[in-house]
Amino acid sequence: MSYVSTFATATIAATTALTLGAGHASAQTQWDLSTAWGAGNFHVESAIAFADAVREATDGSVDITVHPSGELGVGATEKLSSVENGIVQMADMLLFLQAGEAPFLGIDTLPYLIQGQDEMRAWLAAAGPTYDAIFEAHNQKVLYYVPWPSPGIYTKEAVISAEDIEGLRIRAFNATSFEFLERLGAAPVELPFGELAAAVAAGTVDGAATSTSTGANSKLYQFTSHFNPLNWSMSPDAVTVNLDAWNALSDAERTTIETLADEMEADFWATSAAEDEAQTAVLVENGMTVSMADDSLEAKMAEAGKAMWADFFAKVPEAQAVVDAYAAEVGK
Repeated sequence: MSYVSTFATATIAATTALTLGAGHASAQTQWDLSTAWGAGNFHVESAIAFADAVREATDGSVDITVHPSGELGVGATEKLSSVENGIVQMADMLLFLQAGEAPFLGIDTLPYLIQGQDEMRAWLAAAGPTYDAIFEAHNQKVLYYVPWPSPGIYTKEAVISAEDIEGLRIRAFNATSFEFLERLGAAPVELPFGELAAAVAAGTVDGAATSTSTGANSKLYQFTSHFNPLNWSMSPDAVTVNLDAWNALSDAERTTIETLADEMEADFWATSAAEDEAQTAVLVENGMTVSMADDSLEAKMAEAGKAMWADFFAKVPEAQAVVDAYAAEVGK
């Protein structure tokens, strides 16, 4: 099924034609879009669908080539600076990986802040102006956002209550998850992902924290039997474009691309949700039991998360007003 409706495509094409005038298409613009994710990743597939739609709607005047797996040599933590400096015209970037350049961008990893897509929409509404200012300061603009599925924990025994997680040696995937698991009472472990299976088999690690996608793709069900989608955070990818490249387009091209981004973003979010559901089904099909946190564990997550919010505000003071407004909106 096409990512953009026939009606939307027709409307965009008509608008472009009227603005450009028949027979007066712009010279072709060629852009490279860098992404760190592999060719089968849903973010990459969404970026390719967007590039194809842009090419069609502009009658080929804007030609975007998507480069997966970091094939242009731009690292996952270098996306913001690479677009800023024009090394690539576009990038699909995980925001928290750019926090070294702009500390506010690390905020989405905070536990209990963004839980699920409804809260992500509310968060982007509240934080959108701050994000826009950051990206503009780095010579780029956001075309669209797409959230990742939330992380959970894979363990040998069921984790349902706050007591169940006490002392569990769980492989953490970044500094924030390490601190959060520690605050929950677990004993987080720093371990290369490639060594996880052997460590669990040897009994030196009890499990891992990661998403349903990573868990299913890495076949964590081969050495753990329980999954709890704790849903403690949700992080977005952003697809951005260099402002110099953007401003070099015609008004009609910019209008067409922005309209496509607005139209297609909802479908990309639906793809993300479907990915989570499909990978959860894979886990269940392979014998894993999915459990939900009880009230005691939910309360522990809220307590730990808000303590980490306060620590973040001390380092990035401008974040507090944004979070306060958002928290009031969603009731946290």
